[in-house]
Order: sequence, then C-alpha cells, then structure tokens
Amino acid sequence: MTSDYVLRGISQSDNNPVLQGDLHWSFPAGWSAGLWGSQLRLKPRAANSELGAYLQWQRVISSDFDMGAAYTHYKYLNDSRPITYDYDELSVSLAWRDQLYLAATWTPSLNLYSPVEGLAGNREVYTFEASWHRTLLPRFDLSAGFGFYDPPGVDYGSYAYGNATLGWHYGHWRANLSAIWVQDAQHRQYSAGPAGGPLTATVAWFF
Repeated sequence: MTSDYVLRGISQSDNNPVLQGDLHWSFPAGWSAGLWGSQLRLKPRAANSELGAYLQWQRVISSDFDMGAAYTHYKYLNDSRPITYDYDELSVSLAWRDQLYLAATWTPSLNLYSPVEGLAGNREVYTFEASWHRTLLPRFDLSAGFGFYDPPGVDYGSYAYGNATLGWHYGHWRANLSAIWVQDAQHRQYSAGPAGGPLTATVAWFF
C-alpha cells in the first residue's frame, strides 16, 4: 500500500492512497516473468486500474557489474478516457556493486495528450534514469535517483524528476519514505496527473 502511486514524478492516483501487487516467477539463466497491478485515479472521482505483464533477464557480467533487460506491456482497465493509452516498453540497465544504477527505456508508441495542445498520437518516448543506493544500519538503506522523460518532437513534453528514499526492512516487511521532485507543469504538459508527493509512504509485504 502506498500513500501516492508516483511514476516518473507524476502521481497516477491523484495524490490518493492505493493498493498494489506483484506476482512473478523466476526461471533458469536469469529469466523471470510476472504480473503487476495497481489501483489508479487518472481522472478526479474516477477509479481505474493498471495491469503490467513483464519479461525480464538479468546476468552478472563481472564481480562488480550486473546488467539486465526487460519488456513490459501496460494495460489500463476500466479506462474512461476516449482513446487507449496502453503501451509497451523495452528497457536495459547496468548496476555497479548494488550501489549505482543506470537505465534507459524506449516506448515505441504512446498516445500523449495535452489540455493546451491536444493529442500527440503514436509517439516514441525515451526515459533515462540514474540512481544510487547505500545500506546504512542493518535494517535501513538510503537511495536517491534522477530521471529525464523525453518524447522527441513534442514541445513541452520533456521534463526531469528525482527522488530520495529512506527504507526500512524487517522479515517479510518493508517500509519506504520518499521525497519526490518534478519539474513544473510547463515542462510536462503531456504527462497527465499532478506532481507526486512531495512525500510518499509505502508499506509492502513480500512472500
């Protein structure tokens, strides 16, 4: 459960709490597949849900580096908007000593809408992210990240975002407190929803 479902700096739940879940299976040679689900509130007083199906691959390439790749399909259920916003993503990532992470994501086709400029249909989107993670005490860790969202050729569609997160874990439980930052609405006219946070709290149970 999270107090605000934030994706790339933007609230997907209109700054309201939602329930989320993930179920996945691991296979040999670093492969895994799973389903991800979350409640949404993309329009005021309109409850929706998001379902993501993904296939991932991860491999240790040296004593210091891990790399990974993933394909994800996102589908919006009970979506009251007049056009579909379902989309696919392909991503690659590189991690150094479980501390520094770099990731790049390509969305080949996505419908974008701005209340000012109207519809920008079937657009490519590139997302670049970098993050840092550090274990503090036995049950605490700290992470920080920065990202850039870029739909080429769409004026006022590119923006930057970031976060800092303090985590706590015990047994099957984990809790996070995150501070969210995102550029103002002038830079993200095609990203629906208010800015996330600025503080979000998440409690999760893993089994």
